[in-house]
Amino acid sequence: MTMSRLSRARPQKGQSLVEMALVCLIFFFLLFGILEFSRALWTYNTIVQSTREAARWAVVNVANAADTTDINRARNIVIYGNPDVSSGAPLVPGLENATVSVQILPLQTDFSGTAINEKISVSVSNYQFQFIVPIAPTLTIPAFETTLFTESKGNFPA
Repeated sequence: MTMSRLSRARPQKGQSLVEMALVCLIFFFLLFGILEFSRALWTYNTIVQSTREAARWAVVNVANAADTTDINRARNIVIYGNPDVSSGAPLVPGLENATVSVQILPLQTDFSGTAINEKISVSVSNYQFQFIVPIAPTLTIPAFETTLFTESKGNFPA
C-alpha cells in the first residue's frame, strides 16, 4: 500500500527554485532599500556638518555683508570642504552654488554704522538626492540652516 502512494507522487523539482526567487526578490529589495536609506542619511549628515563648519569659519573670518570674497570662501567650505577650493568634486554629489546660501545680517551697529554684532546664516536648500538603484524617484532633502552670532568682533561702542 505504501509503494503505490510513492509511485503516484508528482515530482516537485521546480518548487524550491520558485521559493528561492520569491525570497531573493524580497531580500534584495530590503537590502537595496537599506543601502539607499543609509546613503541618504549620510548625505544629509554631511550637509549638516558642512553648514556648521562654514558658519563657524564665517563667524571668525567674514568682516561684513560686503565681504564677498570671504562669503564665497564660506560657501566653498559647504560645497568642497575647504575655503580655498572653488572647483572639483563636491563633498556630496550634486551640491552646487545655487543650493548654498550665506547671509550676514548686522544686529547692532556703533555710531559710525560699523556692525558690532552680526547674525551669520549658512543654509542648503532644494538639494536633490539621486538614488543609485531606481527604487524611488529623486528625493528633495529638507533645507538645513545653521545660524551663529558674532560677539563684538573687537569693536567696543563708545
